[in-house]
Amino acid sequence: MKNRKKHVMDKAHELFIQNGFQSTSIHEILVASGISKGTFYNYFSSKNELLISIFKHIYGNLELERKQLLIGKDKEDVTIFIKQIELLIRTNNKYKVISLFEEILFTNDTELKAYIKKRRIHELNWVYHRLLDIFGPTKQAFLLDCAIMLIGMLHNNIYFHTLAYQDQTNVERIVEYSVNRVINMISGLTETKESLLDPSFLLKWISEDQEVGSCSKMKLQSLVDTLRFTIQADSNALDNQEEVEEMVDFVYSELEANHPRQYIVQSVLYSLKKALHEDKYKNILERIEEKADILFEG
Repeated sequence: MKNRKKHVMDKAHELFIQNGFQSTSIHEILVASGISKGTFYNYFSSKNELLISIFKHIYGNLELERKQLLIGKDKEDVTIFIKQIELLIRTNNKYKVISLFEEILFTNDTELKAYIKKRRIHELNWVYHRLLDIFGPTKQAFLLDCAIMLIGMLHNNIYFHTLAYQDQTNVERIVEYSVNRVINMISGLTETKESLLDPSFLLKWISEDQEVGSCSKMKLQSLVDTLRFTIQADSNALDNQEEVEEMVDFVYSELEANHPRQYIVQSVLYSLKKALHEDKYKNILERIEEKADILFEG
């Protein structure tokens, strides 16, 4: 991502936290970030798009950090799962995400509400699949219910502990306690065979929130994320680090569009192949090109 665009996002984020999203004008963002109106609209089509870009940047970094925690580790290790959830809570706290979400939910803005719905489904999907990693397919019928209950417990435990202890809230203890309760629930549900929601609903919700071809798009975005992490881990060896990261960010952003432009994606991928010619990048770039071909041919 270009440093100047990121600067605008950072300044806007500060204003949104300080004054509220609704009360912050584009003019105030221009003044705080020191850019012209033309430059602003070159980066973002609206204030809504700016806020969504901020959220996507925050959660994009969170996804990378979560993946990093799993590198070389057993995906069935519950302690890694707990640390990954802690990352989410600390991210939400650091960037005051929940207060911005709550403000949006009290508005009539359908675009922003749709983003929050999509984000909540995405997070539920992540928790469900991590529970599936840990407990396996024999417990699958109960895991969507348990993912929903875990998210609910975390939300309310964090809220009321913060209310009680202010800045002394013990995030690690709350997450560990909540996860352990869900582990006990899964054990009990295995005996009683009770369930409320079949996991097929999750696929339905995801499908409703995605355009046609989204399955291929999501797989492609996941591979681009993997490439981004590999590049970041290899920062000392790359002379053109910033340029390469901007190209990767550009491909990812283009794939987020409802109708990504094939010629642009393929052009940037060609440039990345020239910039990342080492063998360690060859396999991941070939897989990205393969998934891109499937996406655009479909």
